[in-house]
Amino acid sequence: MTTNRRYSQHARRALNFARSLAKENAHLAVDSTHLLLGILHEEDSIGCNILRDVSMDLRRTERAFRQLHRETLSDSAVNLPLSPALREALELAEDESRWLGQHYVGTEHLLLGLARGNEDSLLALLRVLEISPEQIRRRARRLLQEGITEISAEQAKRVARLSELSRRVLNGAEQVAAQMGHRYVGLGHLLLVLARERRSICARLLHEAGLDIGALEANLTKTRPATGGLLEDVIDRAVDRAESFGSHYTGTDHLLLTLAQTPRGARLLRRYGADPQVIARQLRQVLSR
Repeated sequence: MTTNRRYSQHARRALNFARSLAKENAHLAVDSTHLLLGILHEEDSIGCNILRDVSMDLRRTERAFRQLHRETLSDSAVNLPLSPALREALELAEDESRWLGQHYVGTEHLLLGLARGNEDSLLALLRVLEISPEQIRRRARRLLQEGITEISAEQAKRVARLSELSRRVLNGAEQVAAQMGHRYVGLGHLLLVLARERRSICARLLHEAGLDIGALEANLTKTRPATGGLLEDVIDRAVDRAESFGSHYTGTDHLLLTLAQTPRGARLLRRYGADPQVIARQLRQVLSR
């Protein structure tokens, strides 16, 4: 099964909803119908829009779901298993994402996986709703062919919350990666630009912490990130971190704090002579003022 790190925020929430729904109703396992409802509850997601486009109504779907599941009870285990068919559907969703050349799994990919998985309970639910898996599959494919993806919508919301300086830093990281011929923008590119950006407090803190910028840059030219997604995860976490400090925008200080508090970011800082715990402590003091 794909790891949650590759899931879009909507996909993560849809799966979490599915687990909660199965537990609340004391069902034997989390199956494809639970996930379908999870996607339908993610109103701003591409998957929800696809389901609405094929005339799937939330209230009617919930009624049909309750009728189909009313005889299924369990001992309310804390960690309900995923049904074998749902596990297969999640693997198929990852395949769909890979075939499309995309580095994330969104609710649109989850729907493609569900439509290919054909779990009996899902087929029964769709029959009641008079909707076929092929309808869902065709609509999802059409949107993806038009270039409409979930991650682009999430990125737009996320970027809207970045300070101007944070945008400059991220743009700079992209430029550094491009200049080095790297396919992905990694944490090293972000750290290098943060250390160079003199308008940010981060540059001073990194200098005082002993970051070896020369060694970082030299090593970046020799190696390249093998995969994407790490930088996106740091940005997402930084947005959450900014909210926890009561900030309405995400600054470079939030980016560096998040970098210092993630395992890979902390290892990167230590590798080039900077103590992530010291940096995190100083940034928390600054942000708490």
